[in-house]
Amino acid sequence: MYSISNKLGLFLLLILILQSNKIEGQEAEFIYGKLMNSVDNTPIPFATILIKNKAKGLISNIDGGFKIPSKFQISGDTLVISSIGYSSKEIPLLGLNKNLINPITLIEIIETLDEVVLITYKKRRSAKEIVQLALDKIPENYSFMPFSYVGYYRDYQIKEGKYLNLNEALMQVFDSGFGVNDLNETQTRIYQYKKNPFFPTDTIAAKPYDYSNRRKVISNATISAPGGNEYTILRLSDAIRNYNIDSYDFVNRLDENFVINHELKLLPDTFIDNIPLYSIDIYKTLENISVSGKIFISKGDFKIYKMQYAVYDKKKSVGSRNKLQTDPNLSKTKEKNLEKLLYEIILEYQSHKGIMYPNYISFKNSFESLQPPKFFPLDAKINYTKRNELTYNSIELTFNNTPLLKDAMKKRNYRISYNDKKLKIDRIEVKNNIVLLYLNKEMVFDSIKMQSSSKSVFEDVMVKTKNIKDIYGNVMHQQEYASYNQYREFFVQELNINAEKPLDTLYMLKTEPIFKNQPIAPLKNLSDYWMNTPLKN
Repeated sequence: MYSISNKLGLFLLLILILQSNKIEGQEAEFIYGKLMNSVDNTPIPFATILIKNKAKGLISNIDGGFKIPSKFQISGDTLVISSIGYSSKEIPLLGLNKNLINPITLIEIIETLDEVVLITYKKRRSAKEIVQLALDKIPENYSFMPFSYVGYYRDYQIKEGKYLNLNEALMQVFDSGFGVNDLNETQTRIYQYKKNPFFPTDTIAAKPYDYSNRRKVISNATISAPGGNEYTILRLSDAIRNYNIDSYDFVNRLDENFVINHELKLLPDTFIDNIPLYSIDIYKTLENISVSGKIFISKGDFKIYKMQYAVYDKKKSVGSRNKLQTDPNLSKTKEKNLEKLLYEIILEYQSHKGIMYPNYISFKNSFESLQPPKFFPLDAKINYTKRNELTYNSIELTFNNTPLLKDAMKKRNYRISYNDKKLKIDRIEVKNNIVLLYLNKEMVFDSIKMQSSSKSVFEDVMVKTKNIKDIYGNVMHQQEYASYNQYREFFVQELNINAEKPLDTLYMLKTEPIFKNQPIAPLKNLSDYWMNTPLKN
């Protein structure tokens, strides 16, 4: 695979590691880290990172990255890192370098643990029986009493691997418990929010969905929230919290529809913090849709720790279909990659004194946004000579790019008319991005009329173009769709089970955009929480 010597390869690898791990332009008051699989160095997203004995923490980003305020290093604190399927790990912050992105590896658990944590059963339950038991036990395992938590919210888009339109907030959620309607009763206080100015802004992608004009759409899907903003959409996507109402296709009502709507298959067991978990595969196929996911349920008490759920559009491009036909041994994973993701929801709960509370939720959906044309005319003017009268003899077109010479020189690619009368082109001249269309008959206008109202001629002269490409192959005026991924995410930083709900009115307006004219509530210890902003591209 490699054509360079091992010594040179090692040298290059060291340079790459040093370059990628160096902190440039990031905030100095934070310690940065990145979680990776110890075997192949792939990122570990959505791992729980707690500050030992302080009940505060965060969740790693999709690239495994995270940041911790430097004050916790100064005070000699230790990180406790856990993720389903990996051995937990403690990392003293004093051992981390404040000038680098510190790589931290976790060891994947391969179906073995000390005999102390192994649980045996006389009869092995089926996947559907296990899931149904977990659903039946939601009233027992999740809080039906009021509870609260402080966390970090963000929404953003990714295009070609780059973060765009990053909005961030620190918020506190006051949930009245699983026994009441979440949309109606749960209230949220916003303590801080910002549109992050250090990440690119894409104004086209930031626009609302537009299905009428097809300017911004989700293919074969729609997102609806009854009068809610982005955070409301995210909360409604928590099928566990909303287990007894409709959430999203094809989960629908979790307690009644989930088991009968899907095929479920037991996978090898896994663990989190030495707690043995059932790992169950979720799948479903329809004519043009496929579903893929996993659900992780603790043995014995049947608590749902994590749920991943993704819906794909099976309509593939011609190239993808040909690949499937010519490669019958293509793995299911690779085959899934050829399908188009419509949406994916990943959520995890944490256990506190035997009761499950939210840990994080991530909702991703793909969308297409109609882009401006890459090749278009910037300006058009009429050239003339001035003697006794004004004589118009050519039309000058200026383009944003240089047109392809063979297209620009074809007379049939232009149509010029004056007062609905077609004018013939005598010859064409191209100078970089300027095209001069010389008329074979001079256009003579009354000079007095022109001086009094020059707009009259421009309003009466029509120039139409067609079949012209620029030197990069872009067709003039042609618009194309660009693909994006939209993310909405919330990560719990601290559980406040017995927090008192303030009696004021400084709560988020659910029907208004989260980053526009929302009330900002005060918080004395705001510095105890932080925004786990992703590393810049």
